[in-house]
Amino acid sequence: MEKKKIQVYVEKAEDGIYWGTTENIDGVVSAYGNSLSELKKALQKAFEEYLEVGRDLKEDWISKYENAVEFEYKMDLEGFFDLIPEVKIGSIAKKANINSSLLRQYKTGKANASEDQTKKIEKAVHELGKELLSISF
Repeated sequence: MEKKKIQVYVEKAEDGIYWGTTENIDGVVSAYGNSLSELKKALQKAFEEYLEVGRDLKEDWISKYENAVEFEYKMDLEGFFDLIPEVKIGSIAKKANINSSLLRQYKTGKANASEDQTKKIEKAVHELGKELLSISF
């Protein structure tokens, strides 16, 4: 049987904490962590507890998630780009090998980036940061 895909919207708060909230299930499961990997572990545990409560209450929806689930993480790039308006979207897109129009959609919230796309963007931003740090005047 195919795994049920559960979408998780991830935001990184100004204090660096990652928050994740499920989007396409009966009810809502939310968790947080100091890193993306901590968030994933916390969300898995919270989801297992959510299922346990559903079993105890003999909820009808529980059967949708009993066999296997897979979490798909979507990142909040809109908030990130609001923090650094000086960075040109086209430059980051080129460095990340992503279509600049698509990156603009991520920035405006018209589209959500997958975890893989977000990692590409993050890597490009880090590379840009290293390049900037290597400059002396």
